[in-house]
This record gives sequence, structure tokens and C-alpha cells, in this order.
Amino acid sequence: MTEQTGLAAPCGIHCGMCPLYKALSDEKLRDTLAQRMNVTPEKATCVGCRAVDGHCPVIGEQCATYVCSREKGVDFCCDCSEFPCSKLMPCTDRAETLPHNLKVYSLTLRKLKGEQAWNQMIGQIYSLYYGGQMVIGRGPVPRT
Repeated sequence: MTEQTGLAAPCGIHCGMCPLYKALSDEKLRDTLAQRMNVTPEKATCVGCRAVDGHCPVIGEQCATYVCSREKGVDFCCDCSEFPCSKLMPCTDRAETLPHNLKVYSLTLRKLKGEQAWNQMIGQIYSLYYGGQMVIGRGPVPRT
């Protein structure tokens, strides 16, 4: 597994794109997140779920999807015979702020295109999803 892929959670979320990961090297962001999360700045960071055995500061516990992937012996959920399962369902109540709606798309893209292409594409996908506008039938397009 490459360093880039090591920052990818089994569910397809790329931890390297997460504000909590970015806060490791950005003090201003860390302080903003700490205030928003009502925690100390030290707790407003994350090194990625693989590095901490699936313990996620967002949910405050070990991620059940991470545990499931370990129990099934797969690096990514898309390698599981039960993919996609309900653990990967979109979070419609916070779709504009959580990357969870990209899970199945991200995993499918990774499986079909391969690790190297996925690593090259995932940053652009996140920027379109969170900085673009969804157009029915076309997907995300940059905001104009």
C-alpha cells in the first residue's frame, strides 16, 4: 500500500482530504475546528483511520466500518463480497459537509481504475463535490 493509499480509509474516504488531517499542519484550521467541535486544538486533528486502528475523532469511537473491513480481511470495502452494504449509505442529513456520500463512488472508481489512477483523481473529485455544483445527469461541475 502506498503512502497516498495509506491515507485512504477502507470505506473509500480519503483521510488526506479531511480538514482534521489538514489541521495537523495548519494551526489556524486546527483552532477553527477545535472551536467548532468544542474540543481542545490537540483533539481537532487526525492522522488517518489506518494509523489509529479506526478510531475517529469525528464519531469519538472506533469506526464500525473499519472494524468490519478488518474482520473480513479486506483493505477496502470494494474488495468485500458484500459490497456495497448499508454502512456505506450516504449521509443525507449532512451531505454538504461530510465526504460520506462519495464512499461508493470512490470505492468503485478505485476498483475499476486502479490505485494509481484513483490517487491521481481523488483530489479533483473532492474539490468538485465540495466546491462545485451537482447537475442532474451530469454530476458535479465547477461553480461559475
